[in-house]
Amino acid sequence: MQDPIRRAPDWFLPADGTSAVPTLDPASNYAMLLRPDGTVLAADEALASRLGLAHGDLVGRCIFDLFAPGVAALRRAVAEDVARLGLARSYQDRSSSGHVLDVLVQPVLGEGGAAQALAVFVCDVTGHWKLAHDRLRLSAALEQAVEAVILIENDFTIGYVNQAFEAMTGYPHSEVRGRPVTMLYQGPIQQAAYAEIRAALDEGDAWSGRTFHTVKDGRMIRVEKTVSPIRGRGGVVLGFVSVWRDVTRVAELERQLRQAQKMEAIATLAGGIAHDFNNILGPIILHAELGLARLPEGDPVRSGLGEILGAAHRAGALVGQILSLSRRSEAEEPSVFGLADILRECEKFLRPSLPATIDIVLDLRTPDDAVLADPTQVHQVVINLATNAAYAMRRAGGTLTLALEAADRGAPCRAMFPDAQMERAVLLTVRDTGEGIPPERLERIFDPFFTTRQRGGTGLGLTVVHGIVVERLGGAVHVRSSPGAGAAFHVLLPRHEGRRSEARADGAQAPGGGGELVLLVEDEAPLRQGTAMVLQRLGYRVRACAGPEEALESFGPAGEGFALVLADVTMPGMTGTDLLRRLRQRRPDIPAVLVSGYSEIVTPELLRELGADYLRKPFTIRGLGVALQRALGRSRGRGQGGGHG
Repeated sequence: MQDPIRRAPDWFLPADGTSAVPTLDPASNYAMLLRPDGTVLAADEALASRLGLAHGDLVGRCIFDLFAPGVAALRRAVAEDVARLGLARSYQDRSSSGHVLDVLVQPVLGEGGAAQALAVFVCDVTGHWKLAHDRLRLSAALEQAVEAVILIENDFTIGYVNQAFEAMTGYPHSEVRGRPVTMLYQGPIQQAAYAEIRAALDEGDAWSGRTFHTVKDGRMIRVEKTVSPIRGRGGVVLGFVSVWRDVTRVAELERQLRQAQKMEAIATLAGGIAHDFNNILGPIILHAELGLARLPEGDPVRSGLGEILGAAHRAGALVGQILSLSRRSEAEEPSVFGLADILRECEKFLRPSLPATIDIVLDLRTPDDAVLADPTQVHQVVINLATNAAYAMRRAGGTLTLALEAADRGAPCRAMFPDAQMERAVLLTVRDTGEGIPPERLERIFDPFFTTRQRGGTGLGLTVVHGIVVERLGGAVHVRSSPGAGAAFHVLLPRHEGRRSEARADGAQAPGGGGELVLLVEDEAPLRQGTAMVLQRLGYRVRACAGPEEALESFGPAGEGFALVLADVTMPGMTGTDLLRRLRQRRPDIPAVLVSGYSEIVTPELLRELGADYLRKPFTIRGLGVALQRALGRSRGRGQGGGHG
């Protein structure tokens, strides 16, 4: 029996070639029988219809004449190869309309083994091809996606992970495929998150949120993810897909932003309360100084008043530290002072607040410790460093050392500060015997918001230290530490060769007036009364006003008789600066001193514009006397002194 595929049946090839040719109706989409030269011997009606011909018009024509020359040449070459070699050939073709076709060309051999005809079977696989193409594209997209993709089976084992997952976690596909998805959730916090995810999936819901994950090298990352059911026809769950995005850095930036917003809120709050708080401190300082001036030496009350003054000054410095958190403009008051005095003050400030397990040692090795700086800022540097040192010794206790020595470019100094250009300097060291700083953290300790404290740390303390020392004072900071061996912060500051500023003194040592009439404008009654008493003691006459409107009325149309205006900046209804502008409209030459515990609008530029001096609250008797003499002296230097009235 002949092979029905390889041998043509007797009825298919008539001897005279005139018998009717039957219609092919194969199982494929299209089929036809060709002579080796391409003449159509038989074809199914579907093929004729697709070619736009009647079935009778297709039989007898050369099939290659129905195609464009280039396409016809390729298809003719295939037919000729099959006829010459006597071997079947299959290939994929594409129609002019874009359909993808699987083509099988089978030789029909005669008695002598030569190909007498070609059976052509064409199957339109466009749908299958598109499906396979889409699957290929989907697979490539999953592999090349930036987000990690995990396909999870119904039994909650891992079926697939993409390259992004491998890069994110360090786990290759071979190590996780087939393993329970719970392997990705380590520790109680992560396992609690998995329980929440699993509960949502068991209810048929998707889950989205952020979780922590421990990657292969032990690092902890923060992941933003979605976990969703994969549903087939009829809603049947075929598995689950989870998409991960590493938001560790984003979460850290968000935390820093929240922390910055907190600090901004603190700064705003500080600015709001500073004026009121300094108004409270002002009368305390002034009345305590007045009491000291009136009491004779040896009076036992003097020591109590001295303690009141010391506490008030420390409170004022504390307000200054809080205000330094704000970036708003605030006038600085640099002066020449000894660092040893600051260290002694800090020791007194720290000792009551530290536990008994921590000892404080002062190691002052040089008398040449004068620097030109804002004392409040230097105080803040020492307190911040000492607070960090105390935190490092919170568990086992230890020794906090505040040391001071000359640093005239010796070898140790050059090793710590190779880039420092100071020929004469003072080296301040804050040393602890605590747990030390790991090497990987040393490079980041001055970064904003970097903190190792679990609670209560803002990550700004050392940043503030660096900003004050390097940017404001022109100094340098160096840290030496190792785990278990404590830490030492070395602060190098330029030594000042000029005269030191005079220490605080009582009212008797303050420069006095000569009977000049001062217009005092202060809305806080206790401070107004205390300031008026001090001005009278200094030799001035005073017209005290509770607000701007009263001051305008008292000043009159030309301000005759007044030698100076002393006005608070922040008052209800009108600021001190606006009041001064209105007074200057009546008398342009009137000297003025503006007073404030804190104000955003008092800038050096504004003071130059107004030609006014500035006195920060809380002020001392001496500070007030110096400010008034400075303003009056400037006025006299211009030849515009006011009358005594």
